[in-house]
Amino acid sequence: MKDEATVFSSILNGMSDGVLVIEFDGNIKLHNPAAAQILGLPETALTGKSIAALMQQTEENDTLFADLQEAVNQKQKTVKTVPYFRGDEMYYLRFTADLLCGEGEQIGMIVQITDITEATMLFIANKRLANQVTNLMHSFVEVMVTAIEEKSSYNANHTKSMVRYAKRYLTWLEEQGTLTQFTSENTAPLLMSIWLHDIGKLLVPPEIMDKPTRLGSAETDIRHRIEITRLMQQIKAMQNPESAAEYQSQMEQLDKAEALIFTANTAGFLEDSVIEQLREAAKISCFAADGSMRPLLSESELEAITVQRGTLTADERRIIESHVSWTGKLLSKMEFRGDYKPVPKWAAGHHELLDGSGYPEHLSDGAIPWETRLLTIIDVYDALTAEDRPYKPPMPSEKAFAILSDMAEHGKIDKQILESFRESEAWKRETT
Repeated sequence: MKDEATVFSSILNGMSDGVLVIEFDGNIKLHNPAAAQILGLPETALTGKSIAALMQQTEENDTLFADLQEAVNQKQKTVKTVPYFRGDEMYYLRFTADLLCGEGEQIGMIVQITDITEATMLFIANKRLANQVTNLMHSFVEVMVTAIEEKSSYNANHTKSMVRYAKRYLTWLEEQGTLTQFTSENTAPLLMSIWLHDIGKLLVPPEIMDKPTRLGSAETDIRHRIEITRLMQQIKAMQNPESAAEYQSQMEQLDKAEALIFTANTAGFLEDSVIEQLREAAKISCFAADGSMRPLLSESELEAITVQRGTLTADERRIIESHVSWTGKLLSKMEFRGDYKPVPKWAAGHHELLDGSGYPEHLSDGAIPWETRLLTIIDVYDALTAEDRPYKPPMPSEKAFAILSDMAEHGKIDKQILESFRESEAWKRETT
């Protein structure tokens, strides 16, 4: 049977990993053939040589030998991966340096060297490919969102503005050293959730999404109806001169109703008294194209023109609100992994409110993550201050923050995030 030294030597010589035994004075006491092969040095260049001498011999590999020397000097276990040059080729070596003990005392360091070039290059290639895929995904999302928003002239810059505010705010938090107290250091998924938060609007009919007035497309029908009625009354007056005064009175009544309706059509808010006048005006009889009589406004037209604030009826508002449900459904068809896994939840929750009065799931405080709370605040702020909404003028920042503060006081949005966002001044618009 071979003695223990022979067995040890056989094992050492048969290893594919390099092994060095280094004394505390920095001299190499022992090495196996694989060590010389991995380092690209003749075996005579190792045994009995010092780490310092090897460093002088191969200056391009100072990193490896300096790290080895430091491990010996510090007498502590070290694990590192370093680049290593053999001629014009670069390799990646991982070395593990550990204390070597004999008869109860430390006698040096034993170093195992592994060539991990293939695995490292594969990792780098995979990482590069992953980055390319991620960058492609981000680029595709931006292109898609741009197309969505260009489709609506009333929402053209909304998402871009939100992303800009968020980037500035997250950078500000990072500068304060507080970013990771609230969200991940990798902010790309949060920004993607902002890019995608309104993707459900793809499925909202444009005549509702872009409805700038209460009557919308019905305005043309009503004007046509009024013109036909005027013409018919003029004909009637000519045919019945004795009733001309009566027809003239009817036309004046119609003129007043027309002015009332189309003033209300674009008004920001309707008083109760105006709504009552509109209800009366809707009853005025008008001629249809076939000569039959009908009320000036249909039930659906009356519902639309008597919306007290905004331009949408209750049914239209429900359709608009459905965009968040569609956002969730559309994003659920995509496979988000790793840091990106919460993107659908963050994006689809931007109309949820802390008191449970939001939609679509009526989530409350504990169920709404920090990222969604931030998204909600930025969404409301931009909606209030946007300069590209032809149906309303932009609101000054101070007034917008007053509205947001009121929402916070009533427990609807996160007061701490709001105050922090305001302090950051990330909301200030760029000036040219």
